[in-house]
Amino acid sequence: MGLSKMMEHYVALKEQHKDKIIFYRLGDFYEMFFDDAIKASKLLDLTLTGRDCGLPERAPMCGVPFHSAEAYIDKLVQLGEKVAICEQLSEPNGKEMVKRDIVKIVTAGTVTNDEFIDDRSYNFLTSIYSDSKNISVSWCDITTGEFFAKTFSSDDRISELFNHLIKISPAEILANELSFDMLIGSPLVSQGVICKPQLFVESEYDYYSASNSIKEQFKTNNLSLIFGNDKDTAINSSGALISYLKETQKHSISNVNSIKFENQSSCMMLDANAVRNLELLKTNRDQKRYGSLLWVLDKTKTNMGARKLQTYLLSPLNDKGEINHRLDAVEALANNVVTRSTLTEALSSVNDIGRITGKISNNNLAPRDCIALCRSLEILPSIKFNLLGINSELISKICGSIPDFGALVDLLNRGIIDSVKEEKLRERNVFKYIKVGYNPELDELRALCTNSVTVLNELEQREREKTGIKNLKVSYNRVFGYYIEVTNSFKDKIPFDYVRRQTLANAERFITEELKELENKILTAEEKAVALELKLFNEIKEVLTENIRDLQKTADLIADLDILVCFANISKENGYVRPKIMDYNQTLNIVDGRHPVVERSSKNRFVPNDCLLNSSDSRTMIITGPNMAGKSTYMRQVALISIMAHIGCFVPAKLAEIPLIDKIFTRIGASDSLISDQSTFMVEMTETADIIKNATENSLIILDEIGRGTSTFDGLSIAWAVLEFVTEKLRAKTLFATHYHELTEIEEKIDGVKNFKITVKELNGSIIFMRKIMRGRANKSFGIEVAELAGVDKMVTSRAKNILKMLESNDIVVGGASVESLDSTPYS
Repeated sequence: MGLSKMMEHYVALKEQHKDKIIFYRLGDFYEMFFDDAIKASKLLDLTLTGRDCGLPERAPMCGVPFHSAEAYIDKLVQLGEKVAICEQLSEPNGKEMVKRDIVKIVTAGTVTNDEFIDDRSYNFLTSIYSDSKNISVSWCDITTGEFFAKTFSSDDRISELFNHLIKISPAEILANELSFDMLIGSPLVSQGVICKPQLFVESEYDYYSASNSIKEQFKTNNLSLIFGNDKDTAINSSGALISYLKETQKHSISNVNSIKFENQSSCMMLDANAVRNLELLKTNRDQKRYGSLLWVLDKTKTNMGARKLQTYLLSPLNDKGEINHRLDAVEALANNVVTRSTLTEALSSVNDIGRITGKISNNNLAPRDCIALCRSLEILPSIKFNLLGINSELISKICGSIPDFGALVDLLNRGIIDSVKEEKLRERNVFKYIKVGYNPELDELRALCTNSVTVLNELEQREREKTGIKNLKVSYNRVFGYYIEVTNSFKDKIPFDYVRRQTLANAERFITEELKELENKILTAEEKAVALELKLFNEIKEVLTENIRDLQKTADLIADLDILVCFANISKENGYVRPKIMDYNQTLNIVDGRHPVVERSSKNRFVPNDCLLNSSDSRTMIITGPNMAGKSTYMRQVALISIMAHIGCFVPAKLAEIPLIDKIFTRIGASDSLISDQSTFMVEMTETADIIKNATENSLIILDEIGRGTSTFDGLSIAWAVLEFVTEKLRAKTLFATHYHELTEIEEKIDGVKNFKITVKELNGSIIFMRKIMRGRANKSFGIEVAELAGVDKMVTSRAKNILKMLESNDIVVGGASVESLDSTPYS
């Protein structure tokens, strides 16, 4: 005995898709067999059964209803599996095996189900290509069609790649062999910080193959128009990504129609440490959005705006003209209360045009999506009208670039019923998604489906009036179908066009051409209505497909507008001011600056502080003061204000002059890295080394407690040397917080260093934090007082104070006095 024909077909498909679970369509179910069934039954908590397959032993089997399969598929994908959907391509006829084939492959990076994608975040599929000199990365969100590419060519390109992957947080990573080996060995992958890569077909990364994929997809022969250099290795990663999309989607990916190639110099560089330490997108403590800068800034009204705001934060502008265009727009909107309020309300009614466009391309568009799109497009003329009164070059550009969708709105309004109850197009059902009056033929078929009795009664009444036969009736049976019955007493009145169908004892049954046509229409009306409605809906989708580029363009424009209106609103609500953008290497001057997050989350009044950093006598600020006094908050607020200015947002300050900054680096906090077998001090030194290697005179550096992870002399020496290097060699603008009070002596030895301290008031043996920064140096760290505030037992803190007095009197650090002189029975 051998496998049945159907199981042979299944096994052949499985051989081609060994790494995927196959959902094999059998009637109203998707079935899984053999190892797939065993695995899926455990993962999905399904009952494992069996099926005769032509072998002595039954094949393990489990299944799910086809109409609820999406939830099961998405659960498998969330658990790290890939699913290949094998669909029936022909109707059963009892003679031949039903044709089946794979119609789609669902993976973590190609999920399109709304329920399993965060509306306000991207879901990126990423492709990485490495050679001996370059690393290129391409990433795409198939639900919107947005496609990006970037190349790293520096000596530090591997670190730059990992920083980038952490920032964009891809759901799925494809890699060529060299990249795969590099990624798979990283602790960031093994510990789940970055998802595990998969080795994609090496030939798809070949330059010739990849360039052909791009040319075919974007219908161009000139790749330099996209990448600037037609030999850029981003072509290799981008072409492979397109090939993978085509392989998994099995249809034209029409919403992927452009690539945004990111130039390294086009935006401020923020590495993963800066994104994490400054808590731009989420907090360090619990990885939540609440408490991050995004939480403060994201008052956008559309999902498109929310997603794009994250890209603003991760890639701030460093072009003075572009930044000022945004600031001009925010200022104009902030000063026009009525228009801003109207726009805010209008944007609240705009649905996710970007992801609806993805559904058009991915062929999972539902009628309700058409209605959502229609209502959004209807709002655009009002938005454009309100923008006419805003004096801003950027706003005018947005207004003038939004296409006219009048014809499309008219089509959707005429064609699609507004109150859509069904979620999907169901097989063998009358959809009733197409409006009455849109198509006369469909209206007639629907009438026959729902009003066949009325139609037959009307025919019966007409025939009675025409023939004068008062008891003539129209009836139906399964054998003869529809017929006209006339009793024998009225035989003489039977018209000549009546065709005899059956003779009874006291009556005759007839058929007419009109009744035959009506019978055919009634009996096939439902089937024809289903087919016609699907045909009409597909015609509407074809029109929408022709408008994909304009819809994507509109989604992008609305996202930008939403962010600008959002910036204007929060600037007014929070008392932010417009920053003045200076050229590179000019003075950074903040008057009464405030931390945007702490200010919003604190119940107490925030104490503002100034900051002045220039390229001459005040390049480096050494900041001393006790823990909890606000040193870290102060340094972070300077960095956050700088980032806010670079994304085109007003800032929390009384006055802010912000120079262009090429990179922001942060070394904050004490944390080990067990996943890479690094101690706290090793992590600190690794991050410090990265800063020294990559910072420039146009960078902003935040250093907090350098050298505290080792012995006092070692730590102090390292901190001193680092401080000298960044001030004299790098000449970068630097904020340096420390408890090594000895470092404050550097002010007298090196030009460009200024000492500052966080003020504290001592009262009754305790301390009050004043949160104010001022010139000078702190002579105490108040560590014991802070310990008391934290709740450390007073016996311990009292003992600590005694020990401190002894150590200070002996000058243990400088003089090397022995601790043997200390009282050995403190608690007796």
